[in-house]
Amino acid sequence: MADIRPVKDSGKELFWADQKADEIVSRKRYSYIEKDIEPISEYVVKTSASISGVLHIGRLSDTIRGESAVRALLDKGHSARLIWVAEDMDPLRKIPEGVPEDFEKYIGMPVSKIPDPWECRHKNYAEHFVEFYRDEILPQFVGVGMTQHSMMDEYQKGSFQPYIKKMLENLEVVIEIQNRYRDKNNPLRSGWAPWTPVCKNCGKIITPRVHDFTEDGRLPYTCSDYKFESTTARGCGHEGEADPMRDEGKLMWKGEWAAQWALWKVSSEGAGKEYAVPNSAFFVNGELCERVLGYPMPVPIFYEHLMIDGKKMSASVGNVVYPRDWLEVAPAELLRFLYNKKLMKTRNFSWSELPKLYDEYDRTAAGYWSGRLEPTQKRLFEISQIGDAAPALGISFSMVAFLSKIFFDEGAFIKSVKRTGHYSEEVHQLIIDRLIKARLWAEKYGEGIPSLAEDSKDIRLSGDQSLFLCGLADFLEAGGHSEEEIQGEIYRLSKSIGLQTRDAFMAVYLTILGEERGPRASTLIAALDRSWVVERFKYNYK
Repeated sequence: MADIRPVKDSGKELFWADQKADEIVSRKRYSYIEKDIEPISEYVVKTSASISGVLHIGRLSDTIRGESAVRALLDKGHSARLIWVAEDMDPLRKIPEGVPEDFEKYIGMPVSKIPDPWECRHKNYAEHFVEFYRDEILPQFVGVGMTQHSMMDEYQKGSFQPYIKKMLENLEVVIEIQNRYRDKNNPLRSGWAPWTPVCKNCGKIITPRVHDFTEDGRLPYTCSDYKFESTTARGCGHEGEADPMRDEGKLMWKGEWAAQWALWKVSSEGAGKEYAVPNSAFFVNGELCERVLGYPMPVPIFYEHLMIDGKKMSASVGNVVYPRDWLEVAPAELLRFLYNKKLMKTRNFSWSELPKLYDEYDRTAAGYWSGRLEPTQKRLFEISQIGDAAPALGISFSMVAFLSKIFFDEGAFIKSVKRTGHYSEEVHQLIIDRLIKARLWAEKYGEGIPSLAEDSKDIRLSGDQSLFLCGLADFLEAGGHSEEEIQGEIYRLSKSIGLQTRDAFMAVYLTILGEERGPRASTLIAALDRSWVVERFKYNYK
């Protein structure tokens, strides 16, 4: 792993993760009660994923940012660890893409109680999705050790029983806290309980509607329909009773989150920007955690969500990006780099814009190795690495994608890269990896990538443009020029002729690609066979 050191300006941390680490460590008092926080020997940062939805790259944002906070704590010499929680007691809300439509009958049931849709070796729906994500995906994006937990397992072990008991014993306080955060015209209904049972008839967890408490503390309920945003969980009509201390069920989310913090002694956790408002579930749970469960509310890491093509990621919209899709065309470090930027700034991603993200990352890598990065950018680059930082590549992703359409043979491709001056044995495998990813990206998402023009017979250039190309051809014919020297000659020659720089570049692109724009001209010229370029340029002067 790269040697990471926090960066400061007059004693103040500059990078967000280091600022969060200082905030976590410097807390001395509870937020909602007059009490000192006891000394903490190990700081725990929690991240989780709901298994009721699609495990796309948006789910990784919370984990990557939580891991960065852990790294910042470790860099300051503190003991810290990351925990990842599978929210597998949550109800299935809708049928994800690829799951049989007849699974609609399971909507409202805990995802860990639903059969594996593909009837393979997994015990249930949750395990089918969690196992691959947890064992194959997360390790590729996370660079520190991570303890993993299952909510279903914890409920079955009785880990939450003490917290359920405290909630019930302090029910008036729980209701008072909850109502203070609610619309005053919409208080909790009479008979509300902080715990909900699994229906003993149909097995659903969202449909039982609790009526009240019996004298012995049991909860009578009726299994009724429950409407999600776009689906409805059908109740079976069963009327029964459940004992919160013995029967299967779970805490309501405004209560369960607090119990998670208290159980795992969580010091910090991330949450989307919608939780940053004062009356959000984060702060409801924070007050419940302190006043009812006796544990200090964690330090929040609020962040903006990633948009895809300007829209929220959604299977119904068809813009979901899965981690495996990402790893096909980009390294994990690139996504970490994207997520580790400023937390509360809106980020939009599009497959067509991937080369721009590569370019930004490459510029940052080059600045890092040359020692020219400003401190926050240096910290961003370092903390985005999984292991040791790789050498910077001088040839852009878009150029590699372009060359991949011309040179199908690996040897011919490497020969073209050598002509640009960006090849060395040290970066050979990095270049090959980029070729593999760029070629696949070009095939799947790279609309508009230019190709070599078959000829330049029909190209119409001005006299000055033709004169410029002839002079550039003479320069190239002399041989031995580097990419930077070619770039310099383009500017020098166009200026000497009195040709606008944009018209000079346009002449190059029209002659080689048949288009007015293209990748960096000097790299394009350097990568191609020199005699072919010279002949093409001189043809237009005849």
